[in-house]
Amino acid sequence: MQENLLSWLLIHYGQEHMRPGLERIREALKDVFPSLSKTKIVIVAGTNGKGETTLRLSHHLKNHSHYVWTSPHIERITERFRSEKGEIDFHLLQEIIKECHETVMANKYELSFYEFLFFVFCSWAVRNPPEYLLLEVGLGGRLDAVNVFDADLVLLPSISRDHQEILGRRYDEILFEKLGTLRRGKKLIHFLSSEYLIQKTEAFADSVGADVTSFKKVFSIPEYEFSLRNEALASAAFSYLTGKNAQISDIALEHRGEVITSENEFVFFGSHNVDGVRKLIQFLHSGTYTFSRPPFDSVIVAFSRRNLQDLRVMLRMLKKASLGKVVVTIFEHPKAAEKETMEALSQEEGLDFVPDIESFVKKNKDQRMLVTGSYYFLGDFKSLACCK
Repeated sequence: MQENLLSWLLIHYGQEHMRPGLERIREALKDVFPSLSKTKIVIVAGTNGKGETTLRLSHHLKNHSHYVWTSPHIERITERFRSEKGEIDFHLLQEIIKECHETVMANKYELSFYEFLFFVFCSWAVRNPPEYLLLEVGLGGRLDAVNVFDADLVLLPSISRDHQEILGRRYDEILFEKLGTLRRGKKLIHFLSSEYLIQKTEAFADSVGADVTSFKKVFSIPEYEFSLRNEALASAAFSYLTGKNAQISDIALEHRGEVITSENEFVFFGSHNVDGVRKLIQFLHSGTYTFSRPPFDSVIVAFSRRNLQDLRVMLRMLKKASLGKVVVTIFEHPKAAEKETMEALSQEEGLDFVPDIESFVKKNKDQRMLVTGSYYFLGDFKSLACCK
């Protein structure tokens, strides 16, 4: 049923891709804004960690009414639509999508795939206006659909290079896109590590009259402790929003250290860009993460499309990390890296390229396998792991 709905969405709204600009979604949401005027808006921007930070904040707010927008979805389209009660009921989502599509057609709105689903999310939220809306930026920030709302609080877990063709190649250019979500008189809490970016952030906030808290000046948490940093940020956001102290939580989240045991033990860590892979390797070597049988027997990796140099660097880092035998594979998804590209890079780096990963898993029993790379790949591989 989910696949049928996704196919319908692709037919009517096309593939999901970045379409900068707020005019289209602002027009579509003009009747929604008044109903959410008393709702506190939290926007979570950044390069790595924004999804985890958003979900951890949602966990802290479990006793408060709230809706959570995250993207993209990995296994189920309902992942994008959460509240304090959990993911939206699939049949309810179908109903709201039908209503929203009729509205789009009647008003001749020209919404992208991402914008339409965000329109659906907001239409769901106004049925029972919540205390809080938690909005994860899809890409960038300044021109992302979520920025149509004026955030009361902006959270910024990290800045690194990703989507350079859209956001720019320099860190300050990327930072500018993220800070575009900040409003006059509002609050920003960040966990940036670079003094250069911290200074740029403080200067920007001063120019718009916003307040800033830098967690680097509060907590001494290494960069590779990414989940702990995200949790600290989420806890601080909870305290800021509610005036209550938050207890640091060690909840497990999908695809972020998740373990599935069948005939093998699979450990899932999504790491989809250079900075993410670097931090994962540092984390696994730090002693914080305890292997039951070090190292992994295999490191299974597949990536989404990105520039050739980034793919090469990530494979090279995994090869040198001594975490286990690196096995490069591919997966079926519109955003997956091409088979020819990954095969050529694997040969170049002296790594095994195994396009049929299911056969590889069947031939290698009783092993501990790290599954990493694209979150899309992790979602795809998880269905295989759960069935073995």
